[in-house]
Amino acid sequence: MHYRIEDQRPFVSQLLLKRPTKVAGTLRRAVRSPTFAKVLGGRHMECAYYFDFCRICLCLLFLIHFAAPLSAQSPKIKASVDAQEIFLGETVDYQIEIRNVESPPQPDLSAVRLEFDVELTGDESRNQSSTTILNGRMSQRNVLSHIYTYRLKPKVSGKLTIPAATATLDGKSLATNPIAITVLDAEEQDIVVVQTTASQAEIFPTQSFSVSLRILVKPIPSSSFDPVQVLRRRPPHLQTDLVNIPDGLKADDKSEWLRSMLSESGAGFTINDFSTQSGSLFDSPKAAVFDLRSGRETRKDLEGNEAEYFVYEMTRNFTAERTGSYSFGPAVVKGTFVTGLDGSDFNGKRLVAIATPIKVLVKDVPSPRPATFTGGIGSYSVKANASRTKLRVGDPLTLSLDFERGANSGSLELLAAPDLGFFEPIVNDFDIIDSNPTGRVEGDTKKFGYAIRPKRPGVSVPPIILSTFDPIEQKFVEITTQPIALEVAEASQVGSAELVGAMAKGSSNEIKMSSKGIFQNITNPEQLRDERFSLVRTLQAVVGVWFATGIGTFALLAFRRASTDTVRQRRQKASRMAHAKLKEAAEMRGDPKELLRTVRAAILGLVADTHNRNADGMTAADVRDALAMANAPDEVKDSVQKLLSTIESSEYGGGDGIDSTALIREAGQLIDRLAPYLQRSPR
Repeated sequence: MHYRIEDQRPFVSQLLLKRPTKVAGTLRRAVRSPTFAKVLGGRHMECAYYFDFCRICLCLLFLIHFAAPLSAQSPKIKASVDAQEIFLGETVDYQIEIRNVESPPQPDLSAVRLEFDVELTGDESRNQSSTTILNGRMSQRNVLSHIYTYRLKPKVSGKLTIPAATATLDGKSLATNPIAITVLDAEEQDIVVVQTTASQAEIFPTQSFSVSLRILVKPIPSSSFDPVQVLRRRPPHLQTDLVNIPDGLKADDKSEWLRSMLSESGAGFTINDFSTQSGSLFDSPKAAVFDLRSGRETRKDLEGNEAEYFVYEMTRNFTAERTGSYSFGPAVVKGTFVTGLDGSDFNGKRLVAIATPIKVLVKDVPSPRPATFTGGIGSYSVKANASRTKLRVGDPLTLSLDFERGANSGSLELLAAPDLGFFEPIVNDFDIIDSNPTGRVEGDTKKFGYAIRPKRPGVSVPPIILSTFDPIEQKFVEITTQPIALEVAEASQVGSAELVGAMAKGSSNEIKMSSKGIFQNITNPEQLRDERFSLVRTLQAVVGVWFATGIGTFALLAFRRASTDTVRQRRQKASRMAHAKLKEAAEMRGDPKELLRTVRAAILGLVADTHNRNADGMTAADVRDALAMANAPDEVKDSVQKLLSTIESSEYGGGDGIDSTALIREAGQLIDRLAPYLQRSPR
C-alpha cells in the first residue's frame, strides 16, 4: 500500500498518530500471549500494566509533538532583493512577503525612503489551499501569502543597507530583515559617454520642449567599423526613464515613438524591458533592439586627443500642461564594448556609463497679474453672445463668453471664468446674477455663461477686455470681445386689479355675524369646526404614530452603525489629523528635510483618510485623481500640486533655504480649503 506523508514526519509517527488504539491493542495482546509469558517467566501481566502506562505517556507526548503544527501559525514578514550590487542610477526590485495573514496592510517604508526613491510596482495574493484524502480521511492545508513589490533607486553610492520595513499584523508590529547592497559609481573612462540634454531649462505651461539622450562611443582603433554594429550578438543595454511621461507633461504615443526606432538589422541598443514577440509558439519573447544611429561628433578623449565619436541619440518632445519641476534621468548604459583589435578578433571590455539627471522647470505666470487675467497661456480668441437681444428691464438673459485656443496654447483647464465685477460699464447697467459660472469644454473651445438683468432701458453689452499671457514674449496681452446691441424696453406697470386672485367688484371683506341657531354667540367663523367622529382622521393618527416609531428606530440603527463605522470616523477626523501633523512640523527644529516630509504627510494623510487609503506610497498623481473625483476647483488643485512640487524640490535640495513658517501656514490654508470637497466626495 502507498502512503503519502503530508508533513514529512516519520512513518511510525504517522501510524501512531492516525491508528494509536489499533497499534497499542496489538502490542498489548502480544505482551499477554503465552509465548511472551514464557519469555518473561510469568510476569507478563505486570508488563502489560506497565505497557498501558507507557501507552498513555506516549499519547500525551504525541499530542504535545503535533500541537504546534496543527495550531494557527503566527504572522511572518520577510524582504528580499533581486540584486546585491548595482550601479548608481540603476534600480533594484525590493519584495516584501507577508505570511499567515488573510488581508495584510501595506508595509510602512518610511525608513527606506530616507536613502532610496520608492515606487510601488504591484502587489498580489499567493494564497494556496489544498485538500488531501488519505485512507478515507480528509485533511485540508491553507497557505496565506501576500507579496508587495517595490522599485528602489538609491540616492547615493556606497555600501548601503535597506532598512527594515514595518507592518502591524494581528496587533503586533513586525519588521523585515535589513538587506545590505552595494551601489557602485561608474568608473572614469572615455570609451562610452552618455549625456542627457533639454532644449530649454525653464519654460511656461503650454510651451513645448525636447529632451535628448545621447550616447557617444569611441571608434575602434585602426578600424572603420561601427562599434555598436559589431555587437549584434550581444547588444548593449540602455536603462532610461525617457520612455515615461511625467504627470503634468504631454507627449506623443510611446508605442509609435519607439516603433519608429526599431532596428531591422538586429544591431543597436536594448531599452529597459521592451521585447518583441517571436514567430514561434514555443519561443519566449526576445528583447527589442533599437537603432539610434545619429552621426559622428569630434571630441577629446581623456588623454586630450581628438577622436571622431559615433553618436547614438533618441529625442522626445514634451508639452508642459502644469507648473512644476520635472526630472529626467539618470540614464545607464551597460555592455561589452570593443576596445581594440587582436588580429582578426575584437578585444572587449564590460563598461557602465551613467548620464547625470537634468531638470526642466515649468514656471508659473509672473506677478503682478492684471485683474482681467483669465489664466490662459498662449494664443486665444474670445467671442461674446447673448441669449436674446429684445427684452424689458429686469428680464434675465444669458451672456456667453467663448474662448477658443490657438495652436500650441495651454490646456483649457487653465482658463477660469472672468470676473465681470471688474468691468464698470457692466456693473452700472446690469445686475450680475451668476458671477462665477462653471465652464463647459467643447473641442478647442471653453464656454462660460453669465446670468444678467438690465437695470434700465436702452443699455447694451459693451466690449469686454480680457488678458492672457504670451509665453514667447513673456508678457500679458489683451483680447477684446465685440459689443452686443440690445433693445431694452421699460417694464410694464401692473395694477392691483390685474393680479391673479384679485377680489371681484362689489364684494366685501366684512364677516357677517350669525344671530340665530347654535352658533349665534360665535362671531369669528375660524372658531367653527366639525365635532363629529372621523374614522379617517383616527387612522391617520395611528399611521402617524407608527411612522414616527419607524423613523425613531431607523435613526437609532443609523446612529449605532455610524458609531461602529471606522471608515466614516476616519473621514471625519481627517482634517483634525492633518492639522495635528502640521503642528508637529511647526515644533521641529534643526531637520528641514524631516519638516518637509511631515508637511507632505499632512496633505497626503488628508486625502488618504477621506478616501480610506494608505498614505504610504501615495503619489502626486493619486492626489490629483482624488481632487478630480471631489470636483475641487482648478485653482485649489493647482495650489496643491504647486505645494507638493515645492516640497519635493526643496527636499532634494536640502530644504535649508525654505521659509518653514510660510510653508506650514500655506499648507494649513490648503487643508481648510480642501477638506469640504474631500468630505463630500464619494468614498
